[in-house]
Amino acid sequence: MSNNTENKKNDFNSVIVNKDNKTYLNLCVCHLNIGLVFVYIYILASSLSSIITRIIFHTYKFKFNFTLFFFEQVICTIIFQFFNKNNKADLETFLKYKFFHISFSTVFILEVLSVFYGHQLVINISMYFSLKKLTPLMLFFIDFFVGKKKLSAITILSIFLIVGGSILVAKDSFTKDYLGYGIVFISNVLTISYSKLTEIYHKITGFTNLKLLMYNNYLTLPVLFLGIFLTGEYKRLYEYFESIDNGSEGTLTGLIIFLLLYGIMCSIMISSFFVSNEKNSSLTTKLLSNSRAIFVTVVLHIIDKNKNKLNGTIMLGLVLAVLGSILINIESILKNIHSHKGDEKIKNVGKIDEEVKIQINN
Repeated sequence: MSNNTENKKNDFNSVIVNKDNKTYLNLCVCHLNIGLVFVYIYILASSLSSIITRIIFHTYKFKFNFTLFFFEQVICTIIFQFFNKNNKADLETFLKYKFFHISFSTVFILEVLSVFYGHQLVINISMYFSLKKLTPLMLFFIDFFVGKKKLSAITILSIFLIVGGSILVAKDSFTKDYLGYGIVFISNVLTISYSKLTEIYHKITGFTNLKLLMYNNYLTLPVLFLGIFLTGEYKRLYEYFESIDNGSEGTLTGLIIFLLLYGIMCSIMISSFFVSNEKNSSLTTKLLSNSRAIFVTVVLHIIDKNKNKLNGTIMLGLVLAVLGSILINIESILKNIHSHKGDEKIKNVGKIDEEVKIQINN
């Protein structure tokens, strides 16, 4: 074999070893990684679910956390069973990683309940989402100082723009509701734990995070059903439906429609979050999804201007947060374009392999 042929073969092998398998969608001017697309799906679904949750809690006064959570999980289980036939849970795999699945389900239940309580509190929506936007900052400290991950200057700048904007948004909304702030902070810690556990699961098991989702559904349903009885929600539900029949809490039809919409949005939100975390880092997912808080703040202002007022300071904070979101979005898209070009080079190098095979055969 000639030296030229050997060099071509080595060149091909080195590229194949460094190949990073990705799935792309061709969207007009650029190629988006499927993980990035799922971030945007997560943003839309989580934004809508947050708005619907506020409507259910504040317009319909349906403050039954375990019942709402149980209803959400039933809808999610039905949808996931239908669309994820290849990710069905089995007893052998569950027993092998039982402590991980039980730990994850515990964190998941506490995280969702903390979000429910956060939405039910009288905290101004600007303050609530400003506190929630501390999550990327907390993830940054964990990844940078504990995980020793190298972060780009744009990522760091985006974090501080988002946090700085959040402080301006919440500046005029501060009250002495320390219990409410404490619950939101606990929710942030649980969100981080939830995000990190999804990253770890894929690494230690080799399974997709959607399989973890199926185990989680099976574990949470009986716990939530038990919670409905232990908290006495089933008794208060009877009284609630009597009052809603009298028209004091809105209409029953409207409530059912919002409950169904909430369940559907949650199934899309949870599954897209799992896929995004599997394809991207938890920090990237949270930074990109920051724009949902901006969207929800503006929409809730339109819905109820008395409770969610916008002024110059809040608008400036939103502009800074938007700028931070734009920067991190641009960086993510550019990375994906660069990765796509790398994959195109790999395809071209594949032609070298064919030449090598032909020359070897000859």
